[in-house]
Amino acid sequence: MLLHTLQSCLVFDKHPTLIPGRQHLSVLIGLLLLSLVLTQFIELPTRPVGISVFGSPLGFELSSDWLMAALLAGLACTGTDMVVRTHPRAREVSLRHTFVYWIQPGLVGLAAARLLVEAPTRTIWLAGLVATGLIFVIVLVAEYTTVDRLAPAYSQARLLLNAFAYALAFALFVIVYQSHGRSLITASTMLVFSFALALDLLWGTGAEPWRATALAAAVGLVLGECDWALNYWQISAWSGGMLLMLIFYVMTGIATQHLQGRLTRQVLAEFAIVAIGGMAVVFVLRP
Repeated sequence: MLLHTLQSCLVFDKHPTLIPGRQHLSVLIGLLLLSLVLTQFIELPTRPVGISVFGSPLGFELSSDWLMAALLAGLACTGTDMVVRTHPRAREVSLRHTFVYWIQPGLVGLAAARLLVEAPTRTIWLAGLVATGLIFVIVLVAEYTTVDRLAPAYSQARLLLNAFAYALAFALFVIVYQSHGRSLITASTMLVFSFALALDLLWGTGAEPWRATALAAAVGLVLGECDWALNYWQISAWSGGMLLMLIFYVMTGIATQHLQGRLTRQVLAEFAIVAIGGMAVVFVLRP
């Protein structure tokens, strides 16, 4: 019923190749949701991990919540790869870089596992589980659609994935910032998350892979450094997440315009206005 409704809403009935096999998709969504349910019943012992970095001791706790989140992310990545490879044009288009299709489903799984653990009531947890299932369906169908750049709904699917990427970036930035971990850990995590999401956004421009990867790496490096600096500033997780999100949006937006050959002084001025306005809102509201 969910797949049928989504298919009708996105007007995909005339283009059946834009919807992955319902059997594959249903099994994958079922496994992902079952994994989320099991996280409520599986308790693994927390293991302290101690390492030395540049001669300085660094310790952190490896909890069952993070282990289950990593397991769910891995399951989402492998399942997405399976769904993408069932596309009718999989043999005609280059699928050497299927790892790019893993990014959003994998990070959705990671974010969902972490956020559902924080649900204050069973009702909110159940609503979050249903919402997670719907998000997985939409993201997987959109990823499947973008395999074929000539598909009638490619532009809409890509736009939808871009919107999800920014929403996912904000959620992950807040999760990382509110962990209050050592800067070396949080900054490294921020670097990885922002690099992956920037790569997903810039890959969609159709630019050469090495150019998209290089610019995504630059975005990740800057976000990691910004997180390290913000850790010395006493602000809330929401304020920190909004500032990091603003930096991420401006950098990926400029990089996208550059890859598409549309970067001009006017575009730079527009992004500067957005950056200044966004920072002003954060400083005034201080959420």
